[in-house]
Amino acid sequence: MPIATNETDIDTLKSIADSHFAARRINEAAVRYVEILAVSPQDVHALHHMALAHFHMDDLDQAWAFSERALQIAPARADLLECAGLLAAVRRRYDVAESLYCQAITLTGGTASLHRNLGDCLRQLGRLRDAMAQYEKSLLLDPELHHANRALAMINAELGDRDAALEYWLRAWTLHPAAPRDDLDKIVFILKTGRTGSLDNTVRQITTHGADNAAALKAVAYVLNTSQHFEGALEAARQGLVIEPHNAVLSHNAAWALRQLGRVAECLPYSEEAARVLVHEPKLQYYFADALLCLGEFEKGWKLNRWFYEVPEHKANLLWPGFPAWHGEPVSGRQFLLVGEQGLGDQIQFLRFADWLYKQGATVDVLVNEEIVELASSMDSVRNAFAAIPAGPYDFWAHMFRVPEHMKLEISMLPVSMPYLAAAPEKLDKWRHRIAVAPCELPGSINRRVGIVWAGNPLHPLDRFRSIRIDALESLFSLPRVTWYSVQKGKHERDIEALQREFDVRALGQDIGSYADTLAILHSFDLLITVDSSLAHLAGAAGLPVWTLIPAYTDWRWLTERTDSPWYPSMRLFRQRQPGDWGPVIDEVRDALQEWCAQSAPAEDRWAV
Repeated sequence: MPIATNETDIDTLKSIADSHFAARRINEAAVRYVEILAVSPQDVHALHHMALAHFHMDDLDQAWAFSERALQIAPARADLLECAGLLAAVRRRYDVAESLYCQAITLTGGTASLHRNLGDCLRQLGRLRDAMAQYEKSLLLDPELHHANRALAMINAELGDRDAALEYWLRAWTLHPAAPRDDLDKIVFILKTGRTGSLDNTVRQITTHGADNAAALKAVAYVLNTSQHFEGALEAARQGLVIEPHNAVLSHNAAWALRQLGRVAECLPYSEEAARVLVHEPKLQYYFADALLCLGEFEKGWKLNRWFYEVPEHKANLLWPGFPAWHGEPVSGRQFLLVGEQGLGDQIQFLRFADWLYKQGATVDVLVNEEIVELASSMDSVRNAFAAIPAGPYDFWAHMFRVPEHMKLEISMLPVSMPYLAAAPEKLDKWRHRIAVAPCELPGSINRRVGIVWAGNPLHPLDRFRSIRIDALESLFSLPRVTWYSVQKGKHERDIEALQREFDVRALGQDIGSYADTLAILHSFDLLITVDSSLAHLAGAAGLPVWTLIPAYTDWRWLTERTDSPWYPSMRLFRQRQPGDWGPVIDEVRDALQEWCAQSAPAEDRWAV
């Protein structure tokens, strides 16, 4: 190998080495810099570039050693101080990096990159406000510095200033619109700050510039689905499926969005594809079962529904008695424990299968939530009702939702048993008397008594779509010849108070002590109007007139399109067409209520106490 012998040769070698370095031929560049240092060990340029070369080769110790040698020779060079600061930061020596950056800033007065790098260092040290100051200085020198805008967005979010965070995210996204991480963060902050007016356009831009990035589109679809912005999630998932048509996660995200939008038939092929690709994933199999059941495909749906019990979070929340599990064997002469699951409405709906088991010859006990033990105990087919696993022994036990599969339930077999719940006579007498002497009810009144429930369980993940604001119902309360009774319980119980001075409505919620009380109250009404709630099931199970307002996403049990329910012959369904838009539904209910008042008479026994 030739050796440089004079300054001209060294300059030539530097030119060759620098060319290699610029072209990212790092090894070739390092060979030339070594040649230079063999002749000129104090050459700062070669030492500095050897530090950079070893950094690119992931040899941080050698990089730091060359950087120190360069600084010993030229301690007042800001570029060397900045390089050493970067190396110290990479080695997580943030205190050392801070000192080096500050020395460089003192020498130069500050550059955009120095302030940015010092901001990164201070952020790692947990000094967020000091870091913000450095990032802001970097933007004064270079307003288009993407990294600084992004860092300020994240720090402002961490400090709770979501508006400022969003502004910085918008700037970062404008500067680098193809960065997938920025896409996600921008969406998250739009959602958190409530500025959803720009969301549709943002999603459209993201799916356009990320049209070839399935992973990014998958992440966007997931964020939008979990944030309950289903149209955008669907757009992102479908775009991703153009790239990866058999991606199970993208198929699931498309299915989930369509399911929540109430487009169940469109959802089915996506759900089926996700279940086909990930055949052992319990959630995907269960979601496919849910779609099948909603479309009335009971035979296949109930078989696949067994996957519900394999989902870890479901398993953890269910009771699992230690008796022999039932798999469809004959039950005549056997002791059977029917175990409730999921919500109170689910349990009320599926208590009917205690009647079916009883008619097959079983002696039936039920295990249900404490709130409905009294109701279940009153059923002729139930020997005992429990709120905790009984001692037994039992020949068989089953979760309620396993019974339809084993009995081969079809829609034509519904309602199986009706009515299967009845109010206790003493509670009927008590509540008929209390309602009959209410101040808003005068003897001889021809007003219809209508109960109202406008909100479901606030813990339900889709409650914001299922429940209705009380003021949206004012057009119903203004109808003549109707006396309204609120049987709303829980968080929204007192919402009605704001309307009581203006409308003929009485709140009973505070007086209701149990579901058994509620059932007796419902017997005193001419009609119950309710959102999808446990009281809809309670009225239906007792064969009482009930109108149920169903959100667009439609729970599986209400099927699709129908205005009746095969589960509850006394129920009428009013369906929302667009998620969140209750206006047309309430107008439809109002028209139906006017017609019903004109054609029907109050219950004949309303004054029997």
